[in-house]
Amino acid sequence: MSSTNKDRSEKLAWLVTLAGVEGVGPFRLYHLINHFGSPEKALSASIAKLTEIPGIGRDTASKIRENQDHKKSLRFIDEVLKHEWKFFLYDDPEYPEPLGNIPDRPPYLFYLGEFTEKDISAISIVGSRSASEDGRLFAENLSTALAENEVTVISGMARGVDIAAHRGALKANGRTIAVLGCSLDIIYPPEAKNLAHKITQSGALFSEFLPGTAPYGPNFPKRNRIISGLSQGVVVIEAAERSGALSTARHAIAQNREVFAVPGSPRSEMSRGTNRLIKEGAKLLTSVEDIFCELPRLKGQVRTGQVKRIEGLTDTEKKVLDSFAEGPVQIDNLSRTAGTPLPELMQILLALELKGIIKELSGKRYILN
Repeated sequence: MSSTNKDRSEKLAWLVTLAGVEGVGPFRLYHLINHFGSPEKALSASIAKLTEIPGIGRDTASKIRENQDHKKSLRFIDEVLKHEWKFFLYDDPEYPEPLGNIPDRPPYLFYLGEFTEKDISAISIVGSRSASEDGRLFAENLSTALAENEVTVISGMARGVDIAAHRGALKANGRTIAVLGCSLDIIYPPEAKNLAHKITQSGALFSEFLPGTAPYGPNFPKRNRIISGLSQGVVVIEAAERSGALSTARHAIAQNREVFAVPGSPRSEMSRGTNRLIKEGAKLLTSVEDIFCELPRLKGQVRTGQVKRIEGLTDTEKKVLDSFAEGPVQIDNLSRTAGTPLPELMQILLALELKGIIKELSGKRYILN
């Protein structure tokens, strides 16, 4: 193992240890790391120092000091290496850019297959596990149309709509990503084993769960934030009032992603959730064109080319706009890709915002208006 891989594996082990302490979720974990500089230093801090962190009470501080099990974490990392899983760490330059913009992003993410720059242009398709034949067919056809337009399709590889979405992308020789509610060494549902293999050849399987983690119920709502976080928008096809797909839609709204819903008969149980989403402001969707109309940036340079033909733009403004082809851009990343110092970039962004060309999102992100 190279020194770089060894360092990353050791850092992963400390992250697993800190994340494994009861009461330390992603928000507290990042507060601790930002304050102490590393998960290892946070784990070795005194209770007095820990309680100085907002949101870390004495009870949580005591658990951090007393309930860490680093040896167990090292055993997990041995399993990760044995399985030859690849992984992203939260501060890797290669960490998926859309996911890096959500505040509760996973500190580590295991994967099989490949994640490429093309996958930044992505749409999630989710829906009922017991979807109708029409619902599954619509999901597959929509996914095929997206893949034909070089848009990556993301879903959860569950029965019903999810599996249909993955199959539609593969049918068009497109890219697709499945985010699992269990670890990568446990394929669920079992009948999706061949599909999972095909996905790793034309995309990736993602999971934040440690080796040996079964498809336990609460895992699925948790993983839904990753499905929505990786995408530019979420499409919901057939969802009952209590469907897990609605959880993905709620995450999408919190993450400033677009939400689309396919309408259905008011008499259908499987349409109650999607119809309610439309009432609450989700975009009604009947074809792939509805997505491209709402998210023209998914078409890439076509959209930025149109914007750059606006009269009165300086050469520098046009150069900055090149970075918006793939969707929302965080200001620090934009500064690096555009090669523009931050103070100068802020003036350019303000000018573009005043012209109505871009708008600011949460987390110091900007997007074409």
